[in-house]
Amino acid sequence: MAGAGQERFREAIENTEGARHPVRPGQCAARPVKNTRFRYNHPMTHTSPLRVAVIGLGQIALKAHLPGYEKAAGCRLTALYSSREEAARKTAVQYGIPTIFKDWKKLLASPEVDAVSICSPNDTHVPIALEALKRGKHVLVEKPMAISIPGARRMMAAARSAGKILMPHHNMRFDPAVRTARQLLSGGAIGKVFAFACSLAHPGPQVWNPNSRWFFNVKTAGGGALMDLGTHMFDSLEFLLGDRAVEIHATAPGAQKRAQGEAHCACLLKLKDGSVGTMTLSWVDTDYHNRFYFFGPKGTLFLNLGKGEPLVLETRKNQSPVFPPLSKHVFKPSIYQHFVDCALGLQKPWLGPEDGLRAVRVIEAGYQSIRRGTPISIP
Repeated sequence: MAGAGQERFREAIENTEGARHPVRPGQCAARPVKNTRFRYNHPMTHTSPLRVAVIGLGQIALKAHLPGYEKAAGCRLTALYSSREEAARKTAVQYGIPTIFKDWKKLLASPEVDAVSICSPNDTHVPIALEALKRGKHVLVEKPMAISIPGARRMMAAARSAGKILMPHHNMRFDPAVRTARQLLSGGAIGKVFAFACSLAHPGPQVWNPNSRWFFNVKTAGGGALMDLGTHMFDSLEFLLGDRAVEIHATAPGAQKRAQGEAHCACLLKLKDGSVGTMTLSWVDTDYHNRFYFFGPKGTLFLNLGKGEPLVLETRKNQSPVFPPLSKHVFKPSIYQHFVDCALGLQKPWLGPEDGLRAVRVIEAGYQSIRRGTPISIP
C-alpha cells in the first residue's frame, strides 16, 4: 500500500472520536459541511476529578484514549500500564501521568485510580474488567467487549454487582454524521428502510498497529476481520435503524484453515422488521472505507465515515444529491467525556454492557454460520 494511502487510513481511524473536523481526509474543502463545531457545555460541578488509568499502550490507546481523556473535562490521567517500559515512560512524560505500573493488578489496587480504559488484547478484556470491577473501578473497555458470550455475561454481572459503569468502546455512535443519519432515517427522510449495504474495510491491522501481532492469533484476538470490524458495524447498523438483526449468513474465504483469523468476511443480514442487506468486513482493501447505504421507497441515504462527503441524500422526486448538514441537535461529546460524566454521576449512560454483549452475540452467530455454511438465527 502506498504511503499516502497508509496515512489516510491512520487519519480515518484517529478521526472517529467525538466531533470531528468538518472536512474529512480527501474531502473537498470548497464545500465544507456546516454546523459541525459545537461547544460541549459540561455540567457545572464541584466534584473532584475522575482519576483515570489506561491499561495497554497500543495505537488505540495512543491515538484515541489518551488524547480523548486529555481533552475531556472533569478527569485527569493518573496511571498507566504497559509491558513496553520505554514507550510507557515517554507516554507518561507526554501526558503528565505520575505513575507507571509493570503489573496491571497492582494498578487496579491503587487508591489513586477511579476508572480504567482497557486497551489490551481482546482475550484479556474479561479478566482485567472483572478485577477492575471487583476493585470498585469504572471501566471503559475496547471493542469487542469480550470474545465470547459467557465472558461478556460475566462482565455484565460483575458490573451490576459492583454498581459501577461498564461501557464498551462503541465510539462510532458518537460520530455526528452517524447521529445525524439516525435522525434522518427515523424521521422518514427516505421512508421505511427495506434494504441496506454497508462495508468497513482497510489494509489490515498491521498498517494501523504494526507491532500488535496478537491481531493475527485467533486465541488472543478471538477471530479475524469479523471479530475486529464486526463489532463496530453490527452495533452501528442496529443503532442507525433502531432495529435488530435476527438472521445472519456469513462466509469467509479460507476461514477454516486460517489460525490467524479470516481476512475477509461477507454477510447477508435480515432484520426484525423484514429489511435485508449486506455487510462486508475486510482487512485486504487498499485504503480505508467505512460506508452505509440505505434504501427506502422515497430515496436513498449514503453515510460515509471515510474520505468524502459524510452524508448524501437522494430522493425519487429530486434525484440531484443533497448534502445534509450535521445537526447540532444530535451533537454529543466524545465517548471519553460521556464515560467520565457517567462515572462522576453527572449523566446516565446511553451505552452499556448490554450493547457490548449484543455485538458479541451477532459475531458469534456469524462464526457459527461460517462453520456450518447456513444462515443462523440471532436471539
